[in-house]
Amino acid sequence: NTISNVPIYVDINSDEYAVTGLPDSVALRLEGSSSLLLSTTGNGTYRVKTPNLTELGEGKHTITLEVTGLPTGVHGIVSPETVEINIEKITTKEVPVVVKADASSIGNGYQVGEGVASPATVTVKAATSIVNQVDKVVANVAIPEGTKTDYTTTAQLQALDATGKPVAVKIDPERVQVRVSISSSQKTVPLILTTTGKSPGYSYLLNSTTKQVTILGAQSSLEQITAIPVVVDVSNIKQSTTKTITLTLPSGVHSISPETIEVTITVTNNSLTATEASTTQTVTTEEPTETTKEQTTQAQ
Repeated sequence: NTISNVPIYVDINSDEYAVTGLPDSVALRLEGSSSLLLSTTGNGTYRVKTPNLTELGEGKHTITLEVTGLPTGVHGIVSPETVEINIEKITTKEVPVVVKADASSIGNGYQVGEGVASPATVTVKAATSIVNQVDKVVANVAIPEGTKTDYTTTAQLQALDATGKPVAVKIDPERVQVRVSISSSQKTVPLILTTTGKSPGYSYLLNSTTKQVTILGAQSSLEQITAIPVVVDVSNIKQSTTKTITLTLPSGVHSISPETIEVTITVTNNSLTATEASTTQTVTTEEPTETTKEQTTQAQ
């Protein structure tokens, strides 16, 4: 009866030493009567273990794995039975935490700044040869979609070697708090008011107390924008009035402040103005001047 994937109990002072070279598990073949084998596999009292590795000390060793906990009449054979191992002193090293932020989901026009971990430095612990492989400890942070302000979270740490491969060490603490700064490019630009839908015979004068706005967006887009056009529809407007206009975001701009403005529309009826001007001219022509009155009196 062969049992596979049997774990190995390592008899060593793990606070002082680390061992490499042991397989993750072994196969154990049990020999004996059927009834004994059935009870042995059922109660699971057996154990595959190493000899006392602390007594062996540092260096390379060939050891024989042992089977304990078997009842009388049952014999166990481990495969592999002998293993070459290396025993090393445990060592620790202080390593700074590198924050890596995935910004693929943040809003357009926002940039991810520096990430800061707290604590900024952690301790890695393992066999000396393993610790020496650690190049950096990384906190990977995924910025949630739509994030527009600084983002704070708790991140799991991972030790990596110089090629970016994980290194199996104990990290203390295993998690750190991370703050990632989020910023956006902004620019202040003037407004240009124009009309559409003019009624024939009327003139329109536009004015707003809001002369400029602040826009946020991708830097490359902001560089192309020098002003924000505001088109005011004056269709069927024949008297002076005020309208609230919602500003349109240009391409590449994700935010504008303020979002709405008040526009005063001053309307002039051109035909009425022309009539008033004509009337004034006629009255002036028919009204005799003082000089004319004097000349008339003298003639009499």
